[in-house]
Amino acid sequence: MKPVRFGIVSTAKIARDWVIPAMQAVPECEVVAISSRDRARAAGVASEFSIPKHYTSLSDLLTDEEVEAVYIPTPNNRHVDDAIAAARAGKHVLCEKPLALDAADALRLAEVQRQTGVQISEAFMVRYHPRWLAARDIIRSGRLGRVTQIHATYSVMNDNPGDIRFQPELGGGALGDVGVYPITAARFLFEAEPIAATATFEKRAPDGVDIAVAGLLEFPDNRNLLFSGALLQAWAHWIMVIGTEGWMEIPVAVWPSAKQETIIKLRKRDDIYDQDVEITRFAPANQYEEEVRAFARSVRGETGQSWPISDAVAGMHVLDAIRQSAREKLRVALPSMSS
Repeated sequence: MKPVRFGIVSTAKIARDWVIPAMQAVPECEVVAISSRDRARAAGVASEFSIPKHYTSLSDLLTDEEVEAVYIPTPNNRHVDDAIAAARAGKHVLCEKPLALDAADALRLAEVQRQTGVQISEAFMVRYHPRWLAARDIIRSGRLGRVTQIHATYSVMNDNPGDIRFQPELGGGALGDVGVYPITAARFLFEAEPIAATATFEKRAPDGVDIAVAGLLEFPDNRNLLFSGALLQAWAHWIMVIGTEGWMEIPVAVWPSAKQETIIKLRKRDDIYDQDVEITRFAPANQYEEEVRAFARSVRGETGQSWPISDAVAGMHVLDAIRQSAREKLRVALPSMSS
């Protein structure tokens, strides 16, 4: 297929370290332009990655007729407005998570997507990793029996107080940065949306961001997710899936090295010495490459869109319920996504 020509909106670290290299590694993508309000930074990153054009404004990037799609890794509070501008310019949009600040914000973007017909997808790279796909297949196969529980966490030690994740005006906080991954894992593996949320936040100040989140999501058929996420804890990211006939462990679940094999452990019961564990091994995989390849192929009509904007809207309803629960200290029912 003809590669999709991308413009990169911002010189953010995730773009430089992961997404631009991923796009340049797969034949389905071509990076043709980048924008930054800092002219020198735009020029420097363009030179570093041999990107032909650089701009100092999003509007200039969007008027470039060669650009067919954009990747948006701007601060969280900019995601929807940047995506709306791109969609109205006729560009397809791959936008970093969280897609929006709340469900109302996401619905505003969804309406623009409906009007323009461009593709808009939230960039959760984990959902494209072969190991996550295999884990879902294991559940579908019935090997674990009826799956009733998922326990998952993602914590990092971010010791930079000036980081945007600690700035409420930019949409920072543990929930949107790390807590979303355990939540996404449950929605992905249960293949359902939660019906209620109960959660708590830890904050350093009443008007500050959440530096940690923990909670319970209730799913249909008496299934549950116990989850946590934190910005100032030791690095840990794992998923445990528990069923009536066995359980599955996914270590280093969110950000495994693209150069290292990954594993899934299957057990019938706890075994302190791992004597009866079954280990499935997966060759090294770059989940960012899988993500941008899949998005480009959907833009070209080679495949359907696995994660359309409706999925992101549903996810934002979950985050809204978690915030309400933490704020009001009560169980919050979620709206039915089928209605």
